[in-house]
Amino acid sequence: MTRLFFLHALGASARSWDRVIEALPGHDNVALDLPGFGDNAAMGHWSVVDTLHWFAGEVARYDSARWIVVGHSMGGKIATLTAARRPAGLAGVVLVAASPPAPEPMDEARRAEMLDWFANGPATQAQAEKFVAANTAGPLPHNLAEKAIADVRGSSPAAWRGWLKEGAREDWDAKAGVINLPALIVAGAEDGDLGEDAQRRLNAPHYTHPRVEVIAEAAHLIPYEKPEALAALIAAHVRHIKQEGER
Repeated sequence: MTRLFFLHALGASARSWDRVIEALPGHDNVALDLPGFGDNAAMGHWSVVDTLHWFAGEVARYDSARWIVVGHSMGGKIATLTAARRPAGLAGVVLVAASPPAPEPMDEARRAEMLDWFANGPATQAQAEKFVAANTAGPLPHNLAEKAIADVRGSSPAAWRGWLKEGAREDWDAKAGVINLPALIVAGAEDGDLGEDAQRRLNAPHYTHPRVEVIAEAAHLIPYEKPEALAALIAAHVRHIKQEGER
């Protein structure tokens, strides 16, 4: 069975994928906490290069003969740069509101505000609430909002600031090249910086076989906003990859 590895967004954790995975029964799903987030918050800030090595070690640890990487936002950059290395067994990629190999488009005033939230320790409740609200098309159910807010506040300040100051700005565009793997690229219809236009301009050109899908009534936190719709797209992509492999 093809294994799916899920990589989360900035300020999130493996549990941001819970409802997506619940809607993917029968699949071999592994959601990981990236260094500096979730249960790995104590790991602090890791560079993009070190995170790529770490993820390669996780794939090896799970002894994955055939696998797909699913990356959301920050995790999407790691997914594409992993795919660019042509690791053994990688059969396809899913990008969800993904940060591109090129520097991530972001308003500099907003970047400065987000950096300030973690300047002297974790973000406050109000700051985390503002981040979640700014990245969703509408209010999340209370239990999901609380989970998302808790993940923001539980992030390592060093990891949060390191991504915004360094990782998101790193230019890997030329090194990523064009990857000969089937790629599903998902955008939220109401996302700003990383919406459909950015996905088509900055991520799709890195794949020979990209398919771009837009989810209505969603912004950036698609795994929380529209988990069932996202899961349906992922399941269809996995079936497509399997069918292509059988030809």
